[in-house]
Amino acid sequence: MGRAGGLAEACGEDQAVRSIGVAYVLWILLGLNGVHRFYCGRIGTGLLWLFTAGLFGIGWLVDAFLVPGMVREANAAARAEYGYPPPAPARVGVVGASASRVIYCTQCGSPMQVPANAVGTQYACPRCRTVLEVPA
Repeated sequence: MGRAGGLAEACGEDQAVRSIGVAYVLWILLGLNGVHRFYCGRIGTGLLWLFTAGLFGIGWLVDAFLVPGMVREANAAARAEYGYPPPAPARVGVVGASASRVIYCTQCGSPMQVPANAVGTQYACPRCRTVLEVPA
């Protein structure tokens, strides 16, 4: 399985590598052991969960809200590893709204919506705070 076809062959270019549903099943059944964190590629915190019973149950409960974000980050990392661009955000148009475009953070890959005429303007990534200049 080569670099070009690895992710596409494994799960299809449009599909996620990891599933939120599977992560939640792992969280419910084996979450105190950190299995859902291992599934999302978070080995360090998975070991912490394993040896502390999910931070004595408190971390396990907090993870109920964090699982979707962990899966999205793991999928974004897998896409970046295989050279695929981040998935485009859903475009929701508002009648009469000014034109805009989407740029991606060079550090974390997060999409940002900026005005179409903002060439040369600097914006901070909302996720990692990297300052980006809007390209032409």
